[in-house]
Amino acid sequence: MLHLHFKADADPSNILDTDALEIFQFEWGIYQTLVQSNSMNHREIADLLRELIDTHFDRPFTFIDLACGDSSLAHTVLEGSQVARYEGLDLSRPALQCGAEIMKEVPYEVDLDEEDMVAGIARRPESADMIWCGFSIHHLRTDQKQEMLASIRQALKPGGIFVCVEPVNAAGETRADYTGRWHHELKKRFAVLSDEEFDHIWDHIRTHDFPETPETWVEMGEKAGFSKSRQVFRMPGDLFCGGFLFEK
Repeated sequence: MLHLHFKADADPSNILDTDALEIFQFEWGIYQTLVQSNSMNHREIADLLRELIDTHFDRPFTFIDLACGDSSLAHTVLEGSQVARYEGLDLSRPALQCGAEIMKEVPYEVDLDEEDMVAGIARRPESADMIWCGFSIHHLRTDQKQEMLASIRQALKPGGIFVCVEPVNAAGETRADYTGRWHHELKKRFAVLSDEEFDHIWDHIRTHDFPETPETWVEMGEKAGFSKSRQVFRMPGDLFCGGFLFEK
């Protein structure tokens, strides 16, 4: 059964005005291009998530997907698993509507909520066995990330796990160092994009990316009260992204 929840003060029939919808479609097209080309290692990330599910859950489990987008990664990862309930949170209504189409025939319960991930996860104490977030928490400042991890721990059932993949920087590297180092590298990595598309995504990175070192991610997990915090994934060949596992 699938449930799609929009904000109470919004008109479900009015997705977005024309200009906003065009922006969404442009940005979503960039994202889909990067996913299909595996420029950000989504295939390896999916393999990691499947492995962690197989390792931790030999019983029915619940899964929360923060900043879920169209839920396509979760749809792939959860296929054939014992997931009983999937919940996706995202602020983009068009993305959630895409997710509803993708998830409409799965054999488990689905809830898709138009909701901010920070506020949303804080309202869900002990509601999930597994929580996943990809390429989203790095938009928060360090103190906000710390608060987010504490909220995520509270949202997990005893024995639950949280997994995230986020951009990371090197020890001693400033944010200016990080963006300077990665402009040329990402231009090569994202060669599938047009100049206009790359400029758009680069403007987002230099404006909204606030990476942490892998060591800081582990330390924040420990400070948030997780029993175990460790890095479990590194994008091949560089320090651009790291994956982390936090166990309650």
